[in-house]
Amino acid sequence: MNTKEIMEKRHALLESLNEEMKAAEIAAVIRQEEGAPEMVSAMLDELGDGDTEIVGDFFFRPLETEEDEVQYFSVVITITDEIPGERLTALYEAISYVNFSLPAGCFSIDREHRFFCFVLSVPLPIGMEDGALREEMSLAAANALAIADAYLGILTDVLSGREGVDGVVQFLGGLGE
Repeated sequence: MNTKEIMEKRHALLESLNEEMKAAEIAAVIRQEEGAPEMVSAMLDELGDGDTEIVGDFFFRPLETEEDEVQYFSVVITITDEIPGERLTALYEAISYVNFSLPAGCFSIDREHRFFCFVLSVPLPIGMEDGALREEMSLAAANALAIADAYLGILTDVLSGREGVDGVVQFLGGLGE
């Protein structure tokens, strides 16, 4: 399959994902910024406490070469782009404990741009049949949302200063205490 065919297939799959989200009454749009892959961006109102605008971006990572046999579908859930400087160290430490407990994906902080997100990428064969590929995309999106949501409360409590790292350790079951 050539790169043009792969890009057309990806576009159709992202359109399908976008329509699925809209059918579920999730505000979503397909967008592409210069230098970035085409993606579906959605407002994830069901995550968090409802006070924070959480955005999910769903996309395929760019191919390295035309001979690639595997492609990566990624979900990036941006929790906030405003991390108070005094909370940064505690959030880093809390994330390190949480990430060790995750079945897949990771929470991350972009120190330069100060945004806090959850990232999950899954490898998928280039030649996978469209229906199976679409199913894997839905599964990856659902897993990313579920995993992020399971830990979002405790991490946003650390972010706000309502909770410390000891609270995260307790939340995670003591981690060998």
